[in-house]
Amino acid sequence: MDAITISNLSKTYQSRSKVNYALKNVSFSVREGEMFGLLGPNGAGKTTIINILSGLLTKDKGIITILSKDPEIEKEAVKNQMNVGAAYSFLTGILTVEQNLRVYGKLYGVKDLDQRISHLLKIFEIEDLRHKKVFILSTGQIIRVILCKGLINNPKVLLLDECTVGLDPDIAQKTRKILKDYQKEQGTTIVFTSHNMTEVEQLCDRIAFLHKGEILMIGTPKELRKRIKTQSVKIDIIGEKRKSLRSIVERFKVKVTESKLNMVIFEIRGEVELPKIINAIIKEGLEIIDINVRKPSLEDVFLKIARGEQL
Repeated sequence: MDAITISNLSKTYQSRSKVNYALKNVSFSVREGEMFGLLGPNGAGKTTIINILSGLLTKDKGIITILSKDPEIEKEAVKNQMNVGAAYSFLTGILTVEQNLRVYGKLYGVKDLDQRISHLLKIFEIEDLRHKKVFILSTGQIIRVILCKGLINNPKVLLLDECTVGLDPDIAQKTRKILKDYQKEQGTTIVFTSHNMTEVEQLCDRIAFLHKGEILMIGTPKELRKRIKTQSVKIDIIGEKRKSLRSIVERFKVKVTESKLNMVIFEIRGEVELPKIINAIIKEGLEIIDINVRKPSLEDVFLKIARGEQL
């Protein structure tokens, strides 16, 4: 069953005399209990989708259903089962962490609110911030308070927009585990945006790549990585060079992406030609000290899309 369906969603904005598309006929669905990632360069339309789903922006056209409801017709019913955690969410600086969470908890009608606040502060390891005013907190601390706010009503649909920005690596890793565990335990549907490819790959069940307001592809991380057919090979050598390392490698008509006197990086399709290249290097009297074969990553897919390259 789908928790979110979006069909032909478009959003435009006026720039001088020109109409520009923030989103153009975007269609996708998010399954119940799935963590669905939105990836793309700045301006691709990720935050626009989050803002439309959360009701902060109105769409120009398209059909949206959330939990089998039209969020424009059954606004309150949908909002009570949703929440948002975004790096740029607004918290009241002169209120304490607890006071901010209490305000949101009351807006959502959360029962046993004291217990819920204590539980969230504990799992995000910010119990010591409970009575501190928000304006004195660091960026990383505020992000964790925002995530507490996002989970305050135990939502069935959670929208997370760049929600780990500003976290140090240790806290970011713990936060990813909290979110993944929460998704599994509660069956929560999560829409997630981030520029951290490792994070997206670890967390998301499926990913949609956006570029200039359009979805180019959707798939699991594994499916998307397979769209790139080449692998990157780095070879380091030592020894007297009768011929340049690059010239030896280029005999095999592979694409060299970087080279130095004692190092070359090139792309291959499959691994058939690699033993031949290695043998050719050895025959020239060069000693190979390191070979590194790197398979395509989600970041490679992202970079190719951002640069407008074909996959």
